[in-house]
Amino acid sequence: MALQPYKGANTAQFYVAELTPGVTPTNPSWSPLRNTGGVPAITRDALVSNELDGSREVSSIRTGNKQVTGEYSIELSASSQDELLAGAMTSAWQEGSNTVGLSVTVDATAKTFTRATGDFTTLCEVGDLVRFPLLTGNNALPFIVTSVTATVITGAAIQAALTNETATTDLRVADKLETGNLCKTFSILTWFKGTCGGADSFLLTKGVQFSGFSIEQAVNAMVTGSFPFIGLSQDVLTAPPAGSTFTVNFDAQPFASVDVSAFNGTAPLKLIDTFTITNDNAASAQFELGNSSVAFVERGRAANTFSLAGKLYDTTLLGLFLSETQIELTSILAGPDGAMSFTLKRAELTAATPEIGGPESVTLSLEGQATGNSIQSSIVIQRISYA
Repeated sequence: MALQPYKGANTAQFYVAELTPGVTPTNPSWSPLRNTGGVPAITRDALVSNELDGSREVSSIRTGNKQVTGEYSIELSASSQDELLAGAMTSAWQEGSNTVGLSVTVDATAKTFTRATGDFTTLCEVGDLVRFPLLTGNNALPFIVTSVTATVITGAAIQAALTNETATTDLRVADKLETGNLCKTFSILTWFKGTCGGADSFLLTKGVQFSGFSIEQAVNAMVTGSFPFIGLSQDVLTAPPAGSTFTVNFDAQPFASVDVSAFNGTAPLKLIDTFTITNDNAASAQFELGNSSVAFVERGRAANTFSLAGKLYDTTLLGLFLSETQIELTSILAGPDGAMSFTLKRAELTAATPEIGGPESVTLSLEGQATGNSIQSSIVIQRISYA
C-alpha cells in the first residue's frame, strides 16, 4: 500500500482550559480551535562544542531545552476565538446584561434611543457596545454608546441610516475583556487523520499560553488574525486522552470587511484600506537546570499597537500626530452571528506618513500605541452573541 501523507485539510485541532498549568484536565471536553494554519512544534537549540582536538572539525553537538512554539492563523468569527483572546490578555470576560421588555423610541436624526420609564445609567455606560435586537432594520445593529442619561442612549458614531420607530425591545449590553493578570493555560490536541488505511496520530501540547494576537481588517477580505503561543511540553499519542469528548461546536460565519466600521472617537474613519491591531506581551520561555522542557513563560508589559493605511482626503490625522493629541480608536464588527468591538484607549500616534507613488490617490500610513494604567485597560474588547 502506498503511503499517504497527513493533509492539512484533514487535520483537526482542539483546546481545553487547564486548571493546573501543564496538566490536561481529567475527561477533557475539547473545543475546536478554528484556524487556517499552524501547529505546535518542538524546537531545540543546537549546542555546538568548541573543544580543540587538533583538527578543524566540530567534535560534538548536543541539543538544548525543548521549546514548544507556534502561531495559529485564523479567520475571526463570533465566539470562536473568545477564550484565545482571554488567554492572550490573561483575563476573563466580564458578563454584560440583557434587559427585556423596554419601550423605546428611536430618533433617526439625533441617533437617540429613548425609553418610556426606568434608568439606562444602571445598565450601561459610555463606551459600551449595545444592541436593541427587536427593533427593525439598522435600528437593531450594535453600536457604541457615546452618551447616556436615565432615559436616553445616544450613539453619535452610528454610520448606518436609522429610521424613526417606537417599539418594545430588549437591551443587550456586551461582555467585556480587558488586560488582566490571570494564569491562563491550555492543552491543545492536534489530530492528524490517516487516509487510505493510514493510522491516526495525535499531538498533545500542554501548558500553552497565547502570548498575544493580531487582528487585521482589510478591504474585500475576511477579518483575519494570528495567535502566537508558547507551550511547556508535548507528547505523541496514539489516541486522544482518556475520557475525551468533542461536543462543543463553533459554527459562526467569519467576519468580513463589509462588517467593519471604524472610528476616531465619534468621527468615522473614511477611505481606510487596512486596520491592524496587535497585542504583544513580551512573552518568552524560561528554563531551569535539570528540566529539559520550559519551566515557565515570562510575560512583560502589555503593548497594544495599531496601524492604519488608506487614502489621504484631509489632514486631520496628520494634525493630530503633529500636535501629539491622544485619540481613541474603535473598530466595530457586526457580523451575521454576533458582534465584536476593539477599542484602543488613550492612543498615541507615533508615525503618520503620506506618500505619492504616481498619479493615483495619495496614501496615508499611520502607526501608534494605546496606553493604560492600573484603572484603565489600554484595550477593551467587547462581544455580543445573537443567539
